[in-house]
Amino acid sequence: MTHSEIDRLRDTLSRIAKVDLDNGTAPDVETAVARLREHRIGVFAGPEIASSAAHQAALLTVVNIGRRFALGGVFVDGDLDVPLLVLGGPARSLADEVVAQGGRRGRADDPVPGVVIGNAAAMPERGVAATFEGWRGGIVPLAGARLTDVTTVTPAAVLAGALAAAEVFAMLRGEVEAGHRSGGLSLWRPDRSHDWTVAAGDGPALAALPNHLWILGLGHLGQAFLWTLMLCPHSDRRAVRLVLQDTDEVTGSTDSTSILTQEGMLGMRKTRAVAKVLERHGFRTVLVERPFDGGFRRRAEDDPAVLVCGVDNALARSQLEEPGFPMIVEAGIGARAQDFKALRLHTFPSTKPASELWSEGTHARGAADLSRPGYRRLSDAGSDICGLTRLAETAVGAPFVGTVAGCLMLAQVLRVLGGDAPDALVDLDLRSMKSRRAVTNVTLAAFNPGFQLVA
Repeated sequence: MTHSEIDRLRDTLSRIAKVDLDNGTAPDVETAVARLREHRIGVFAGPEIASSAAHQAALLTVVNIGRRFALGGVFVDGDLDVPLLVLGGPARSLADEVVAQGGRRGRADDPVPGVVIGNAAAMPERGVAATFEGWRGGIVPLAGARLTDVTTVTPAAVLAGALAAAEVFAMLRGEVEAGHRSGGLSLWRPDRSHDWTVAAGDGPALAALPNHLWILGLGHLGQAFLWTLMLCPHSDRRAVRLVLQDTDEVTGSTDSTSILTQEGMLGMRKTRAVAKVLERHGFRTVLVERPFDGGFRRRAEDDPAVLVCGVDNALARSQLEEPGFPMIVEAGIGARAQDFKALRLHTFPSTKPASELWSEGTHARGAADLSRPGYRRLSDAGSDICGLTRLAETAVGAPFVGTVAGCLMLAQVLRVLGGDAPDALVDLDLRSMKSRRAVTNVTLAAFNPGFQLVA
């Protein structure tokens, strides 16, 4: 393959398929992609979806994420012919939205791993139940004890859906414990010292939502954050103003990890593609299509007070505090097959400035490993070595990881609105949720982030 041919492959290859290429379990690109085409999952919805926005949020999250790794189909069983209670109201049915997000109505012809949401009449042979309460969300085995599944905090339901999608992905990959374990966290108190199954880790009922935010980076993390925000019960969506900043275009690989990306967006600037989605659901947007650098300064009279950052660029991250935003929420996720289920979140100002965390030479990725079978095969076929190295260095990713991060990012802002201090650091790996840690931000000064009451 020539340099340009490998670059085209890099721009189109599913970042989920690349996990198998990088860990060596797929001998070539074709095999890695074919595995995803064989993946199918089921979603089994109970009657609660007719009256509960939280149940609908969890269901749509599973469908949206699942269709990006289960290319063989996401099959949704349940009565979906009910009004849509999220994403802007009852203009169409939940069934219409399930199909729009890539789901298929009915059950698969043979048993597939499944996610149960609510008290479903039918149950999968193997799978997990998504469950939530207050600020807490997680999964339990099919016969496990659930939470009450009642919440005013929509991100908790989105979190449950994301973790359920992660678990059925693990089941499809043959992980021995998958489907037999419980796992979750509290968005109010994400530290491991707080048991997500008990109310001690809960916060107050959600009363306010942010109505003015600057979103830097509209890829995996930025779109996950916005998906979670879109599902929340704003009282007046037209009063929500979102500044969207990015310089990239939608490529063939974007769809595999970025959950606002849909068919027909290929080649569009991400700012315009995402704005189209947000405006269709009632939000107002402002677009910034230039790189984030030290030249940016926040204009206090009309710019948001909160910057949400999801860029994978050490230089941009090191300059996050320079424009003068009163609050910055930043997250990053693992980029290699060994750590793609890991995420780390920061808020600023904090005791350690962004310029120090991402100083020159820090957070550099290791050298590309071209010894894996898939890369050796491409090399033996005469592929351009520079292009092959760029392909190997390209990040892997899975949308359920970014969605968990998006829930945690939005929760930091919601906690400030609720009179709480955010976390300076949240560090967790979906492979070992019990090892997570969170450190309270003791530096952030009081400010008005801009808000509206919930509907």
